[in-house]
Amino acid sequence: MVLLKVASKEKEKDILKYKKEHNISSPILFEDDAAVANAYGVSSRPQTFFINREGKIVGRVLKETDWTTKNMKDLIEYLLKEKK
Repeated sequence: MVLLKVASKEKEKDILKYKKEHNISSPILFEDDAAVANAYGVSSRPQTFFINREGKIVGRVLKETDWTTKNMKDLIEYLLKEKK
């Protein structure tokens, strides 16, 4: 599984500061034209998409969320166990 954050319309220096302050180690894609956000129909932030091995969106979170809940852990475990 790959986790990639996309930052559209935010200033890169502000995002890098936030990333450092919150000890975020995953990569962040910066885009000025919001092409990725538009391709996925993102109209508000934050949003998280879970994409399976075939490239199909199998889950979507439309707000900040608690990643430690049973539902989130179950979804992530399901995606990790998916057959190749």
